[in-house]
Amino acid sequence: MDSSKTRRDVRREETYQAIKAAAHQQMAAGGTAAVSLRGIAAHMRMSAAAIYRYFESRDALITALILDSFNALGDALEQAHHTAQGNAVQRLIAVLETYRAWAVAHPIDFQLIYGNPIPDYHAPPELTVPAVIRGFVVIIGLIEECLHSTHYTPRAPYAEIPPSMRERLEARIQQDGYTVSPLALYLGVVGWSQLHGIIMLELFNHLQPIVGDSAQYYTVQMHLMLSAFGLTMP
Repeated sequence: MDSSKTRRDVRREETYQAIKAAAHQQMAAGGTAAVSLRGIAAHMRMSAAAIYRYFESRDALITALILDSFNALGDALEQAHHTAQGNAVQRLIAVLETYRAWAVAHPIDFQLIYGNPIPDYHAPPELTVPAVIRGFVVIIGLIEECLHSTHYTPRAPYAEIPPSMRERLEARIQQDGYTVSPLALYLGVVGWSQLHGIIMLELFNHLQPIVGDSAQYYTVQMHLMLSAFGLTMP
């Protein structure tokens, strides 16, 4: 324990974390839109006024949960990148496997950040965007590395960016401070949308009755997708 913290500080931090844990339980039981400060207060036997000393609104609590989730995912992807072995393609595969593994291990958190929008909630971009892009930076950075390696051969239709998207991708690179080419960002978006679809189907148990081993299915489809991008599979 930090010796500079008073007992009051420790209790406040414990209550702060307990409120987030209770919100997580609400989401597990009723979906991501089920978060209610009054419901949490009743569950924790706190007054409604007391809980507002920790979170000024439901939106503030949801934002805290979103930041926790995106940062935890970013931590996992950064760690996978740090420990992965092999060439750029092999390391990209390791990171993409970690992406799915984290989602499966934390389904409520993944649905919070990538599922249905929460009614009447608007994320403050100045707080959430830096956390959002942490993990994506890892993935598109590896894609960029792959594009400059001997393991890449441009292959249609993914060798070029659709004209309708180029301007938006270039603007996004400038806005979010990515240090990658538009093509790397484009392939990242294509890959994200394809793999995200597989993961969401798995989380809601729609995929397993059809494919059986959903982890193996994800791996096979991911390899096929990267091959279609022009990368040489290990």
